[in-house]
Amino acid sequence: MEMQTASAAASAALLPRGRWVPWPLPTWASPPSQPSAASSAGSSERRPRTPSPAALKRAALCCLVGGSLPWSSEAISKTIDAPHQDALWTFLEYDMGLDPGSTIEIDMYNDRPANNTYVMVLTHEQWVDWRRVEPTTLPGSGADASGGGLNSYLVSYWRGTLKHHLKARFKVVAPTKDRYHIGILNAQQQILQLHGTLSMVNPGGHELPLQEELIPNVLFVTSGLFLLSCLIYVCYIFFFMRRRDRTGMHYVMASALFLKGVVLLFWLGDCWMVVKYGTASSWSQVGWQLLEKVQTILELMMFLLIALGWKFLRADLNRTEVRFACGISLISFYLGVFEVACTTQSTCGSYQLSRYILHSLCYLVVIVAMNFNMQLVYQQIAEAPASLDSGKLYRKYHAYKGFRWIFLAFIIAPTVELFLKVTVMPWDAHWLYVLVQQLRTWAIYISIIVTFSALPHPSPLRVFDLTRDVALSDDEADEDVPEGVLEDGEPLAE
Repeated sequence: MEMQTASAAASAALLPRGRWVPWPLPTWASPPSQPSAASSAGSSERRPRTPSPAALKRAALCCLVGGSLPWSSEAISKTIDAPHQDALWTFLEYDMGLDPGSTIEIDMYNDRPANNTYVMVLTHEQWVDWRRVEPTTLPGSGADASGGGLNSYLVSYWRGTLKHHLKARFKVVAPTKDRYHIGILNAQQQILQLHGTLSMVNPGGHELPLQEELIPNVLFVTSGLFLLSCLIYVCYIFFFMRRRDRTGMHYVMASALFLKGVVLLFWLGDCWMVVKYGTASSWSQVGWQLLEKVQTILELMMFLLIALGWKFLRADLNRTEVRFACGISLISFYLGVFEVACTTQSTCGSYQLSRYILHSLCYLVVIVAMNFNMQLVYQQIAEAPASLDSGKLYRKYHAYKGFRWIFLAFIIAPTVELFLKVTVMPWDAHWLYVLVQQLRTWAIYISIIVTFSALPHPSPLRVFDLTRDVALSDDEADEDVPEGVLEDGEPLAE
């Protein structure tokens, strides 16, 4: 069998929302190509199918994009309804952290019975070993000596034969906590139609995986942090800011803080439903994820409007800029809705990638507009005389100079966080990854608010107060000179 690159199209894993998503598989786990209905009766030859380079590129991009997106709460108890498939390995659950003494219940049906089909529970170490193995092909019968299927004698923590129906309940006996993967090995690669239920409960009735046990606490604290910061900022706007200094841009920044806190509260409610019932309703999952899409759009518009100088450098945007902002928002919301509602990983990955490309285009516009406005303000400073107005221009220039560094941190942060998650953070500390993400977002929002707190009518730099003092002293000196007398004290000639 040919060695194949691990591909997202090779297999699928069923997530709590009933979505089949890809995951890296061993080199032998790509499903074989299917003969047509007309030729399947006369030939049983199966040849491995090698994924195309384009499919591999799409899979890699989906993995990179998906790694930086917020995760939904994993429900340990769920209903499985799989479409017809003939993949060698199908994930039912991936990377679930369980303590010793956890209970696993499996009730699985196969409406298309097939021999040599197993439900298997693997530890993470066993799964890593699987990825290094290329099992030998068993001999076939009759004239076809190479069509006997693949060897199914692979090391696993637990396995059960699935032909028509499998029902099992057992406890995890292990010295320490570990990650477990549950899937179906279809050694003969026959077409299966699976449905049933799967439940994994940690000791004490905890329904969240070990990686996510502390996520509700993190969401509770960070949502309170965002909402409290929003309240303080709103009080500052209405009680400490002059009326003429209040602009729509300040309200946009306050709305970004508020909506982020509300999204985290909805996510917290979704986690609590998983903790209490073992699974979350589709309405709760769809609700907070749709709200999260709206929040990311508002965040994007905040960066775009600041870069364009709305209310800080000029009062209004031109028609082209308004159309661009509205178009980006509508398209992003459209892609976000379909990303939440999609049911197959191929379509979900397409929507994710399209939305990511759209936001990247808008980030490029933000960078160009920001640098253009900085150059424009700098040119006004160079041409203006030393006055109080020049001091105000310096304040605006320094604000946008700080905004450039803030936006750079906003762009780089997800990559740094993902690197730390993969290389530094332990596997059972997903809560720490979520905490770092939310604190980073809060720090960026607060930095923007502080940077632009004095705009659009900033006080001039203190050094420019000297120009005012000099002007006042000159005026006073002119008033002190008696009429008909020169400044040096000599009388005017008659």
